[in-house]
Amino acid sequence: MNMMNRTNNTNNTTRSNARLAGLCVAAALHAITPIALAQPVVQALLPGYKKLETRQATREAALAKLGGNAVEWGRWMAVGPLDHPKGGKDIATAYEPEELLAAMREDKDVSLEREFKGKGGKPIAFTEVSPDHYLKAGDPSAIDLEKFAGGPKEKAVAYLYRRAVVDRAIDVPIAMGSDDGVRLWLNGELVVDVNAERPMSPDSEHATLKLRKGINHLLFKVSQGAGEWTLAFSQGFEMRPQVEAALDFALDRDFPSAEQNYYKLSTVPAVTRGVDGRDLPIVAEVGGIDMYPPSRQGGKQRVILTTRRGEAWLVDGVFANPPLDPKWTLFAGGLQEPLGAAVRPAQGREGVDVFCAQRGELTRLSDTNGDGVADVFDTYCAAWQISGNYHEYAFGPKFDNAGNAWVTLNLAHTGDDGTVMGAPVPTRGWAVRIAPDGTMTKAADGLRSPDGIGIYSDGEMFYTDNQGDYVGTCKLSHLKMNSFHGHQSMLKFREGYGPNWRKDGKPVPEITMPAVWFPYTKMGQSASDVVLDTTAGKFGPFAGQLFVGDQTNATVMRVDLQKVKNAKGDEIYQGACFPFREGLASGVHRMVFAADGSMFVGMTDRGWGSVGAKRYGLQRLSWSGVAPFGVLRMTPTADGFVFEFTRDLPDDCTDAARLKEYKAISYTYEYRPEYGSPEIDKKEHAIAGVQRLDARRLVVMIGALRTGAMGYVHEFTLPALESKPDEKGESHPLLHTKAYYTLHVAPGE
Repeated sequence: MNMMNRTNNTNNTTRSNARLAGLCVAAALHAITPIALAQPVVQALLPGYKKLETRQATREAALAKLGGNAVEWGRWMAVGPLDHPKGGKDIATAYEPEELLAAMREDKDVSLEREFKGKGGKPIAFTEVSPDHYLKAGDPSAIDLEKFAGGPKEKAVAYLYRRAVVDRAIDVPIAMGSDDGVRLWLNGELVVDVNAERPMSPDSEHATLKLRKGINHLLFKVSQGAGEWTLAFSQGFEMRPQVEAALDFALDRDFPSAEQNYYKLSTVPAVTRGVDGRDLPIVAEVGGIDMYPPSRQGGKQRVILTTRRGEAWLVDGVFANPPLDPKWTLFAGGLQEPLGAAVRPAQGREGVDVFCAQRGELTRLSDTNGDGVADVFDTYCAAWQISGNYHEYAFGPKFDNAGNAWVTLNLAHTGDDGTVMGAPVPTRGWAVRIAPDGTMTKAADGLRSPDGIGIYSDGEMFYTDNQGDYVGTCKLSHLKMNSFHGHQSMLKFREGYGPNWRKDGKPVPEITMPAVWFPYTKMGQSASDVVLDTTAGKFGPFAGQLFVGDQTNATVMRVDLQKVKNAKGDEIYQGACFPFREGLASGVHRMVFAADGSMFVGMTDRGWGSVGAKRYGLQRLSWSGVAPFGVLRMTPTADGFVFEFTRDLPDDCTDAARLKEYKAISYTYEYRPEYGSPEIDKKEHAIAGVQRLDARRLVVMIGALRTGAMGYVHEFTLPALESKPDEKGESHPLLHTKAYYTLHVAPGE
């Protein structure tokens, strides 16, 4: 099987080298004739753009102008949940709302004012979908039906209605997706019919709506088995990437979310110029990302990224505001799904090299003549094994302070070990450390889907793992040498174990407990990259803390760690996680800090699913210079937690009237071979008191803290406080009211 993979890689290299040659010509043409953008840039790309009353109305009016059609879209209305015993795989069974289809054939308004029998016999009616029901803040293109329904629902169905008015008969292309199945009727006629149990991709289906002059009726039906329950819908005409990025920028400028006021997102369009002079979009499914030196003395850094399709790109012009005219140069091609990128000083010459993990090796890419294209590909290490299973990803590398490269090796998707994921060959489920001479050492095993690696401020390495068999929910764990992290499938290859280790009575090795659990859906669903804030305050008040991406939720999370000693005297890590930034364009996969303190985020969702509206991309996240009001860190006490904030607390934060607004619960997870774990052993803590310690710290007392098992998450909900007015007289709302601390050792234990 290894030979088969190498042969396939060679064929991929041949095909990619042909693409490399073509795109090098394209990149050269782009460099000679940059895309002409009139000033101001955004207005030039969005002729006729006008801010209307809401973000939704503004976006749809802009899309109508750009798409050459003027559709007056009505409000989203929805009704649900209704009982649906067959769950996600049944879209055909009809329910009462479909009785409206006959009236929708007419060119006149349809009354939705009637009651239906909802889940459990509860009477329900069509109500307006509010901005709080969107998957992304302020973006109506995707609706979270769980939020609309008031919480998780299983075996249910919902209907959504929208009116479209046009002054002439036109064809309107649309894109849509759903979790699970979906039907769409236009004027009573079925135009989309998907019977499936699946994650949502925003453009799974494409259709052309033949709108008649006057009033048109769209009725959607979305089935639900379990888990997420979503519908995405947008006008589906193809926009130039620069125009799409300009529209996102304009909407964020005119309708900023609360987070956007402090941490601004801008999209770097993934496009170059083709040999025929037309735009050539780049499928930037980011596998790895780092910063690369400037192309000239005194210039600015460039982004280098690898893609899941086997390419590496250098991107100039990423620091403009907004960065709508970047220059993309193909640095390398023919790689096999590189899922990392690390820039390191070259050995024996000036310049840098780029390291990336391919399926079967750690590769060093070198541009020895400085022309911006790699001309030497070196195998740095090829000591791990692959069986050929599609799920045997290799993530990394990240480098430690001694110059060692760290790579994590995904398990295969196979049931051979009695679990969803398994190890058909040795080295799967390992973290490996590769010395500067290319020698590979096993650092840890028991890993499942370890997509992210990162270094902490003390030089220790950490990794993220994804919920599944033996992993109750996503987690961040310390990669201590010779540690075991819980997945048992590779133990058959451990020295002294063998394939019959269970029958032989061999014990499961001691499990290294996660430093931080990320509660499922509350914080994330697919933890990805780990990056340390080394910006010394250029990215706000969180220097020295970690940022962790989530691929499914298209978010960036924040982590604060503490080192403690357990009962055996061993030093271990525990800490807190906090929401940080939501609403990124696609699944957050890779992150890196630039010298100016901004963060570049590489994204992808193909095959993995994400709530983001795009399939891939590159975005820049920059601090506005204004500190948000939030929890900086939390630390345990004997009977509660101290919360330290980024701004001065208001005088009323400990008033008796506020006391009931503080909430605390705790829970842990089950260690088991089944997929994931619910929150178990839940406890609601009574708030015994809240005491202010100084201008920015308060302690919330909840009684005895809980330790043991797999570590207990202590989840807090804080009041919607406003900070004390600053020197400018400005107050700021508490940006995030949730905080989660994973506790293994309580003070005094």
